[in-house]
Amino acid sequence: MSNSNDPMVIHHIGRFMIHVPQSMKVARRSASMRTCELEEIQWPSGGKHDVARQVLWQARIQEIESKTPPPLEKKAMAEVRNLGGEVRWTQAVSYFGDSMTNRRIFWGVLLDAGSGALWVTADGRADLKERILQEEPLDIARAYHLVDSSNPPPKENVFYLEHGFVALPYLDQEEAYARFEGHPLGLKLRVQTNETHEDEPHDEGLLGRLAASLATGMATGVGVEKIRAGKRVVGGLKGEETVLRAKTADKTELSFIWRYAGKKDSGEQPKILIEIEATDGHLDEKLKLWDSVLNSFKPAGR
Repeated sequence: MSNSNDPMVIHHIGRFMIHVPQSMKVARRSASMRTCELEEIQWPSGGKHDVARQVLWQARIQEIESKTPPPLEKKAMAEVRNLGGEVRWTQAVSYFGDSMTNRRIFWGVLLDAGSGALWVTADGRADLKERILQEEPLDIARAYHLVDSSNPPPKENVFYLEHGFVALPYLDQEEAYARFEGHPLGLKLRVQTNETHEDEPHDEGLLGRLAASLATGMATGVGVEKIRAGKRVVGGLKGEETVLRAKTADKTELSFIWRYAGKKDSGEQPKILIEIEATDGHLDEKLKLWDSVLNSFKPAGR
């Protein structure tokens, strides 16, 4: 549903884009790629962000120093490294983040991208410490850019976060998650994409699980009404859709789900879940909004 009072706004999530009502704000975002966790930081407006950057860096160092070191190590922090760059300030810290073993090392890399920054966390075998830094978090940090209308991102091989993007192709272990809340009708929207390393059996899809849940619901006293259930193509991907009304003794809820099982080891066709949770009522309005959201979902850059 789109109207002049609540227009749709584009959000980029991982390697995809979707339109969401303006009233719905981001409640949570998370992302990871190439075994690394990615965290964006927005600097306060109206001041020198180098001061905020130093405060953030010192807070992260203090957090690391407060960790319990593993056996045979006197402290958790191993090394702080200045990676230089006047235009793209970058620093890294290695540390023992697992108090049980010193065979596992962590790297935290902070890149200042201008009005915001990116913190990349990676971990792996301690004897591969330098290789971990060079092959994963540094590559990601160097490929990160804030979204700027004067310098648009490339149309391919782009992984989007909330405020910026990483211009790298899919390699392995990639996930993006966003939750939106605040709609006048009380809707909660979730979008998640993540890689899959196996082909899903036919009976384990959304519709197969629905049949099992209906049987379980009847046994447990939960009344489930099917409003929609079937195949649906979204963004060129053949997925499955269910819209259900679930009744218990004290409440009735609506569930809107579209799911794509994903293509094995694919960044362009990962496992995808789009879901809206809502209380009962205003079904026609919610169905229209649901259809608008699904119809807008597509790969970024198209």
